[in-house]
Amino acid sequence: MPKNQLNKPQRILFVINPISGDIDKNYLRERITTFSEERHFAFEIQYTRGKHDDELITESIQKFAPDKVVSVGGDGTCNLVSRILINKKITMGIIPLGSANGLAKELNIPQTLSEALEIIVADKKKAIDTVKINNQHLSLHLADVGINAQVIKRFERDHIRGFAGYAKHFIQELFAAKPLKFKVILDGRKITKKAYMVVIANATKYGTGAIINPRGSISDGQFEIIFVRPYSIGHLFQMIIPFFTHKIHELDYIESYSGKKATIYNYGEKELQIDGELIGRLKKINVEINPQALEILIPERPNKPFFSLSTDEY
Repeated sequence: MPKNQLNKPQRILFVINPISGDIDKNYLRERITTFSEERHFAFEIQYTRGKHDDELITESIQKFAPDKVVSVGGDGTCNLVSRILINKKITMGIIPLGSANGLAKELNIPQTLSEALEIIVADKKKAIDTVKINNQHLSLHLADVGINAQVIKRFERDHIRGFAGYAKHFIQELFAAKPLKFKVILDGRKITKKAYMVVIANATKYGTGAIINPRGSISDGQFEIIFVRPYSIGHLFQMIIPFFTHKIHELDYIESYSGKKATIYNYGEKELQIDGELIGRLKKINVEINPQALEILIPERPNKPFFSLSTDEY
């Protein structure tokens, strides 16, 4: 390789969602500029607008030719960027500035700007699987039909954000929830059950910290279909502690099946959510794994537990 190419600075495109998580991001350009001068890389910033973002980001990539594209926002922003980078030879970075940041927490990416930026300029990478849904949607970590999707629907209509808002609607939904009938064809196997929720799990946990798939992996070439089938509302409440202690799979009303291709028949036509975003009421949901499809920058060493409090805020 010619010497001038060896000394060529990294080119990093930052895709910033200005409204994710209701977090003020006006300071970011200055922080990124200072950091780029310290670490000697070239950068561009593309802000999302809520319309035609795929085209805007694709155009920025074509013009700037970055080595890395960084998602700055929440899980919705990660999903947007990943759809563009899927199966391309461009590494994705994450600066978690959303409400839940489920994918970042799954990958132990720090929740502070200074630490997240350090990971961006380093080169430790991990290839992760993605899940294709109905040939048009992409899931990076978790999708589901049932209680959680209904909670997200309530949450989006409320002015209370963050964990407090989610918890409020989760409790309300518990009392309103009823079991639904689902049929799943998983790698040719037929499974018919009633459940309060069916989860399509590429990863292990939600952004809230609830661990739904403790034995899963985001890079094992398969996903899990998880049926949440408590016998009563009381059992739903009893799930809360196991959710946060890696014990959920030990409950006899949690059933998990691994596979690479599935069709879910959602007879109740309840809402489907993918990575925290509501998709709609789909009666038939086709699911297929796309192994090792996306390369993401990760920490050199595991981060401290994501639920610990930090004073190093942005």
